[in-house]
Amino acid sequence: MSISARDADDYAAQLLVLTERLTERLSDETEALEAHRPLDIRESVEETRSLSALYRQESARLKADPSRLTGLSAAHKQSLRKATEAFVAISERHARAVEAAKTISEGLMKAIADSLNETRKPSLTYGPGASIKDRTPQSLNYGFKA
Repeated sequence: MSISARDADDYAAQLLVLTERLTERLSDETEALEAHRPLDIRESVEETRSLSALYRQESARLKADPSRLTGLSAAHKQSLRKATEAFVAISERHARAVEAAKTISEGLMKAIADSLNETRKPSLTYGPGASIKDRTPQSLNYGFKA
């Protein structure tokens, strides 16, 4: 899907709506992540993903053909610039929140796996070539596929 517009002002208006909607989605997700409620965003992730894909596509189209905005009114140019600045600011904040959530999740998974490995009793052997066996890292799903 892509933006279909009559002229530069129409294209800018549609791009502005897309940018504002994506900014709103990222803002909501960032607030949930910063409040340590990552499950609150699971219902909106698909919408955010599709909006992001459309935004990337339109950004690439605009970069390849800047003439799409030739003749753009000053008012539309200013509102698009402000919306883009707000989007960049919230996307940087969102990236930090996602990275923090990822770090926390990975830390929890490692702590659980380490705990499992510590509680498992190794099988000891005696004699020549004796070694501790069965001390390999454990999968949290015990080898079963979901």
